[in-house]
Amino acid sequence: MAKWRVWVDEEYCVGDAVCVSFCPEVFELDEETGKARTKVDVVGDDLYDCVKEAMEACTAACIYMEQVE
Repeated sequence: MAKWRVWVDEEYCVGDAVCVSFCPEVFELDEETGKARTKVDVVGDDLYDCVKEAMEACTAACIYMEQVE
């Protein structure tokens, strides 16, 4: 099973919560900053599709994912 590191560049996040709506298992909004952050650093294949959809829907294009060993 592949593993994927996921992160949000909060500097560019606009806080519209699109990622949270697509993948609430992985993303949440920080109550203090109002910007998205990840709940977990690494996801498995089971969450790959929802993270990919969140990346594609992100209006700020600030979600990243890379495969890790």
